[in-house]
Amino acid sequence: MRNRLILLILMLSLSLPKADAFKRKPYRGLPRTEAELLTALVTCMQYKDTISYPTIFYEFDTLWKEIGTYKVADEMEQAKLQEIKQHPERVRRFDPVYNPQIIKDFYAVLKKGEDSGIHWNQIMVNKYEFQKVPLTRDLVGYEMFATERFQGYVYLKDLLSQQDFIFTVTEMQHIGAYWYGGELLNILPASSIEEYKAKHAGEIKRQRLLRELGLTEEDLARLKNGDSGGHHVIAVKENDEDDMTSTTKSGLRSNDIVDRKYYTGKFDNEIPVKLYVRYIKGNCPGHICGWDAIYKFGDQDEFIKLDVTRTKDGKWLFNEDPPIGTMELILTDKIYTGTWASSDIKTGYEVKLKEVELSASMTKQLDNIIEKGLWSKGLKEDKEKDPNEKMSPISEDMSKGVY
Repeated sequence: MRNRLILLILMLSLSLPKADAFKRKPYRGLPRTEAELLTALVTCMQYKDTISYPTIFYEFDTLWKEIGTYKVADEMEQAKLQEIKQHPERVRRFDPVYNPQIIKDFYAVLKKGEDSGIHWNQIMVNKYEFQKVPLTRDLVGYEMFATERFQGYVYLKDLLSQQDFIFTVTEMQHIGAYWYGGELLNILPASSIEEYKAKHAGEIKRQRLLRELGLTEEDLARLKNGDSGGHHVIAVKENDEDDMTSTTKSGLRSNDIVDRKYYTGKFDNEIPVKLYVRYIKGNCPGHICGWDAIYKFGDQDEFIKLDVTRTKDGKWLFNEDPPIGTMELILTDKIYTGTWASSDIKTGYEVKLKEVELSASMTKQLDNIIEKGLWSKGLKEDKEKDPNEKMSPISEDMSKGVY
C-alpha cells in the first residue's frame, strides 16, 4: 500500500498541478453504499484533491489476487474466469495507477467547472440519479467481483453564485462489502437532465465541426481573439435548435407512432448491435416530429435508452442516456453507416446496421421496454425522500463537516 501511494504521488506531481493545501477530518471509513462513495468523490472535488481521489478506487493488484484464488461454482464461471485471466488489461483500466487517464479526466472536470464559474469549495449535492452500467462482452465475468456498477447524473448547487451544475460519473463499483471508483465524464451548468443533454449535444456538434475544419480549441480561441493564424474566421455555435429536431418525451398514444424500424449489425465488424427506432407524428414539416429509440450491443442483457436527433443535412445522432456514448449515422437504402464514440471522444467504432423485418411478438416486446421504461438502469434518487426536502443526505453530511 505504501509503495502504491508513493507511486501515485510521484505520478501526480509529474503530470498535474499541485493539489490545494487543506485541513480535513479523518475519513470515516470505506463507503458501504453508493451514497457514501459519492460523498467521498465530491469531497475530493470540493478540495480539488488529486492525491486522495485515486485512493477511492479498488487496487488492481488486490483484485488480481482475488481472481487468482476465486473458487468457481460451475463450468460457466470457469469459462468467465478464464476469459478475465487472459485479458487482465480489461480490469486493470479501473485502477488509476495503471490508467492515469482517470486522474487526468478528474482534473479536466475540475478545470472545466472552474472555467464555467463553479466555486468548488462552496458546492452542495442536491440529488443524484444513477443507472446500472450495462455489462459488455469484454467484461463478462467481472460481474462476479464487481456485483453492481453504476453511472449517472449528480446535481450540484454552487452556494456562492446559486448556480446549478450537473456532472456525469461512471464506474461506481460494488466490490465485496464496499463501494469503489467514480470516473468523471463531464460537467455543465444545468438544472435539469434535459438542459444538460441539450448542452452536451451542442458540445458534440462543436467538436465534430472543429474536426471537420481541422481546427483545435486553441485555434478557435485564437480566432476569437482576432488571430486567424491562416484560418478563415468562422462562427461555431454551441447549440443550434434550428438544426436539430428533439426527440419526443412521454405521454404518447399508440396512434402517435407511425412507423417502427429494427436494425441489426456490428461495431467494427465484430461487436453485435441491435437498434429499435419508433417514428412519432406531430404538427411539423413532414409530420414526423421525433423518435423513440433503444439499443444494445455486445453481451448486454438490457437495452439502453437513446435520445434521437436528426440534422438538416440528414445525419442521425443517437445519444445514450446517460450520455456515455453517441452514434452519428447516415441512413441510405435501409442501412445505417457511421461511427460510435464515447462522450470524451477517446473510444470509437465504425458502425454498420441493416434494417430487418420485425415480428409481431418482437414489436410487442420492444414497445413494452420503451413504454414501461425497462431499459438499463440501476438506482434512482431515493423515492422515500421528502419531496419538499431541499438537501440530500449526502449534502447534510457535507454541511456538517463529516467526510
